[in-house]
Amino acid sequence: MRFFQASPDAFSFEFNQREKDWLFQVLELYPLIPAGHHRLSRQPATLGNEHQAWLEESLAAHREEARRKLRQFMTNPGNFPADGDGFRWTASRADLEWMLQVLNDVRVGSWLALGSPDLQAAKFTMPTPETRAHYLVMDIAGGLETIFIAALSGELPTPRDDAPAPL
Repeated sequence: MRFFQASPDAFSFEFNQREKDWLFQVLELYPLIPAGHHRLSRQPATLGNEHQAWLEESLAAHREEARRKLRQFMTNPGNFPADGDGFRWTASRADLEWMLQVLNDVRVGSWLALGSPDLQAAKFTMPTPETRAHYLVMDIAGGLETIFIAALSGELPTPRDDAPAPL
């Protein structure tokens, strides 16, 4: 994937077929953070179960809305029109920020599924066949997040037309 161009509220990215497939496979995993993961307080029952229930209800509604929007996004062929040998996705600032939330859920959910490993620890063990998919998902989602955040912050220059694509 490469950043193509930006205007004040629109960002364009180019994907080849493999990159688009990876993006869609990662998005299909949403949501991965377990429903009961978010807590109002780290202290046990300081605000009562009623408030925690409201939080969980609100998050469930948010997730359902995000799932609905994701289904629309992934099934609308106009979102990724063919452009030469690849596809182009143009997103508003709001859509890009929403995509960051979805990708972050999938990345963090994979990390939680792995038992929250310290990836910098000296005792880190290599992934097993059972855990490789979660590490791959974390890597893909994190890489996309990095590019999208850089685009939103204006840190990615628009590439020259004659510059080769990085992937």
